[in-house]
Amino acid sequence: MRRAPLRAVTFDCWQTLLTDRDLAAARELRVAALVEAAASRGVELAPEAALETIRAAHARHVELWTRGIGSGSREMAGWALASLGIEDPALARSLGHRFEDAGLAGEVAALPGAAETLAELARRGVRLALVCDTGFSGGRIVRRFLDRVGLLDALEVQVFSDEIGVPKPHRRMFEAALRPLGVAPDEAIHVGDLRPTDVAGGRAFGMGTIRLRALHDDVSPHPDADAIADSHAHLQELLAD
Repeated sequence: MRRAPLRAVTFDCWQTLLTDRDLAAARELRVAALVEAAASRGVELAPEAALETIRAAHARHVELWTRGIGSGSREMAGWALASLGIEDPALARSLGHRFEDAGLAGEVAALPGAAETLAELARRGVRLALVCDTGFSGGRIVRRFLDRVGLLDALEVQVFSDEIGVPKPHRRMFEAALRPLGVAPDEAIHVGDLRPTDVAGGRAFGMGTIRLRALHDDVSPHPDADAIADSHAHLQELLAD
């Protein structure tokens, strides 16, 4: 695969550069935060019920995401409280912050070979950026995850849907990544694991696309990428062509 000249590569985050290892601790903290918030307004909530309430809020977030509508911890906190009959914007903000911070209790890992891919591209003078959709963990938290595993400094620009206001495949996400680099879409490739967001978004913006299926093989009936990589080692081969 060749795009000449290749001046920049943008990367999706989850299942492309990072993966979760343990969500249990973060989940327990969010449950405890919701139970406490409900109690502060006189609503008694069992942990099991709190977990189901949080799952319902997250399901709403995912449904909106599939329609190109962004949301995050603050919105999910508000929906969870509203389902309990609590309409309190200040409490929703506070709870949303706790929902987001809970993610830091979880464990993440870099995909095998991710650091080597970034280092090799940087060695060649290729500019690097991140284009990441967010959920409970917004950009503030994901930057800390990337820093934990030593990938943050390699990414010159980091674009997050909670900061831009829309998720992929919206062109604003990709535009926000390339504009600061001074790189045109036809001089860049986007790498990610999802066809409807990574592939569709990058292609619609005029970028080349590579779908990485190292951890997640998206077999949805959406158009596929220009090329498919089975691992980061394979990705490096494709980007060297």
